[in-house]
Formats: sequence, structure tokens, C-alpha cells
Amino acid sequence: TVREVVRKMLPGSVGVAAFQINVLVTQGFAFLFDDTKTITATFNYAVRLMELPQGVFGISLATFLLPALSGLAAEKKYPEFRATLNQGLNYISFTNLIAAAIALALAEPIVRLLFEHGKSSPEATRRVAVTLACLAPGLLLFSMNNILARAFFALGDIQTPMKISVFCLAINLVFALTLVQWYREAGLAIANCLSAAFNTALLIYALRRKLAKLDFVGLTRNVSILTAASAIAGFLAYFAFRRWTAQFGSEGTGVRIGAVFVPGALAGAVYWGLALAAKIPAASDILNLARRKVRK
Repeated sequence: TVREVVRKMLPGSVGVAAFQINVLVTQGFAFLFDDTKTITATFNYAVRLMELPQGVFGISLATFLLPALSGLAAEKKYPEFRATLNQGLNYISFTNLIAAAIALALAEPIVRLLFEHGKSSPEATRRVAVTLACLAPGLLLFSMNNILARAFFALGDIQTPMKISVFCLAINLVFALTLVQWYREAGLAIANCLSAAFNTALLIYALRRKLAKLDFVGLTRNVSILTAASAIAGFLAYFAFRRWTAQFGSEGTGVRIGAVFVPGALAGAVYWGLALAAKIPAASDILNLARRKVRK
């Protein structure tokens, strides 16, 4: 009924929108330490950039998985439920780790390309870039939380993700209170990443208790390999960006576009090649899908 939907909507929204709620509360909290509103504005710009890959990969995949997980849970096919959840987390790990590496390595040219014009200054670019770099390590965690929360929803449990989200919101405020005084907007970014780590760990712990086991052995292996591959790709992207800047400078729209997309494409190609060499299923699956689309 409509009443039942409304009753479940609020706790469900709190559980699935942990990142957005944490960001909103953190921004409000920052006003207490930000007379000029510079911290809040800088943090907001970095968050907007981080929400792009999170929305494209994390939220889209989580939304797609919910009906499949709900159907498997309704039929009590728990081995298939675990396998589907594991596959979804593997895919999100493959896409988000390289996105995080590129955001970390190329934070400065990305922000310069998008924002450094008009009244925006090089100092503002530097501050937003540092904040984006501090948010980047949490990208995978933010997206995993979306998927894990929907796994609970598929099992008919709305309360657990909400309680964990509220608890982690309190942790986020403690971290923010401590770090904003030392690191300003970068401290707020670090606080969000730390609270997201707690959120992910608690969701996995609670889901393991609910399902008895999760079969995440393959996921752990793949994430370890992909983390190493993304670190290599990120270093190459940063090195390529420095070489590009030394050769062409940083002025002009075409030069700025190249400073982002040339190193980014190089990093993506190296990362994908390393993932294929390591026989990461998500890498070969997405490659085969792309081949089929091209043939059509």
C-alpha cells in the first residue's frame, strides 16, 4: 500500500544515500569554521566532481542489481544471490578503482580544465584539486555502500543500513570536527572517506551474519590485484601529465583537454591490459561486451 511505501521510504533513503547525507551534514558543519565560506565552496566543487563517476558506475549498477537480487531473495536462491552480489561488487571495483586513480593523479588538470576561468584562480584550483585527491580513495567505498545497502533491501531489511548509516554519520562528524581544524576542506574529504570505510565494513559484517557466508574470497583477490594495477596506472598518468605540461604548458583549452585525456587514456589502457593479463573476469567481460556492440 501507499502507507507502507511511505513508512519504508525514509529509512530506505537514509540507508542508501549515506554519502550524500554525510556530504550535506559535513557542508553544514563546515559553516561553523568557515567565515568566508571558502572551505564549504571548495569542498562542494570537489564533491560534484566525485559524484560523476559514482553516479555513472556505482548508483547505476546498484539500481540495476536491486530487481535481480530481490527476485533471487524472494525465491530463496541464496547461492545465486551471493554470486550476483559478488559479481556486482567485482564490476564496481574494476571501474571505480581506475576512476579513483585518475581522479587522484590528474586532480589538478581536471579542476583546471573545468573551473579555472573567469574569477577562479590557480590557488582555488590547487585547493579543489587537493580536496578531490583526498576524496578519490573513497570512491570505491561510496559505490560499494550503495550496492550493499540494496542487498539488504532485497532481503527485506531496511533498518540495518539505516542504523549503520546514522552511526557512521556520527563518526563522520567526529572526524570532521578533528580534521577540519588542521586540513580545512581536505580534512572534510578525509573524514568522509574514513566514515565510508566504517560503513562498508559494518555493512559487510551485518550481511555476513544475515547470509551466514558471502564467498568474497575471489573479490578480495581481484580488488588486491586491481588496486596494484590502478596504482601503476595512476603513476603513469601523473608522469604523462607532468611531461605534457613541460612540453605544452597549461594555457589554452586544447592544451588543458589534452592534459586530462591523453594521460587518462594511457592510464586506462595500461590498467585494462594489466587486468586482462591477471585474468580479472570483469575486464574480459566488459571487453567482450564492447566487441559485440561494435559488431552490431
